[in-house]
Amino acid sequence: MRLEEGVLPLAEYLREHAAERRSRPREDLLPKLVEAEVDGERLPDDQVVMFAHLPLVAGDVTTTALLGNAVLCLDAFPDEQAKARADRSTVPAAIEETLRLLPPFAALARSTTREVRLGGDTIPADRVLTIWPAAANRDPRVFANPDPFVPDRTPNPHLSFGHGIHFCLGAPLARLEGRVALNILFDRFGALRTDPGEPVEFNTTSTMTGVRRLPLIARA
Repeated sequence: MRLEEGVLPLAEYLREHAAERRSRPREDLLPKLVEAEVDGERLPDDQVVMFAHLPLVAGDVTTTALLGNAVLCLDAFPDEQAKARADRSTVPAAIEETLRLLPPFAALARSTTREVRLGGDTIPADRVLTIWPAAANRDPRVFANPDPFVPDRTPNPHLSFGHGIHFCLGAPLARLEGRVALNILFDRFGALRTDPGEPVEFNTTSTMTGVRRLPLIARA
């Protein structure tokens, strides 16, 4: 499926709902967007659609990736999976270490508002940059022995949810969803491992880390 084949129908779906909310507001996000004003003017429909599209996709795709990535980490480090299963209070730390090691968004785009010196280079104002939280999360100056999966790593100042004014608004919900889903998997299935007869299929985009297909075997 081409990108536009999936995105355009979703955009039209959101546009129809935005139009409905203008005449019949409800207690949800869309009425807030259609009523929002910037310098006394309402947001155009295209901007309403884009704002609505972002949390819908970001709240689904990223959390799905987080859960799949957690299963991969626990498969690669079975002792840590056993610890998390035996002591569920360690599940939040396993989620945080998954976010550090395999962040759903490996790269992000940011715009410079002024000229800045960074790493000995000068970056002009009004430039769009690609930054890599996935690389920062493995910086040995910040994380000792950064490559293994170490859930009890303390502190764990990963950048998978961004930083400062760009910190992810949905971070608390994503963490909660990850903890709930992982505990449900532990409750319903035995120790999970990838199926050696069916390879894992990863997403092909370079800016995201996640699986398209994850065949698993549950031990009794």
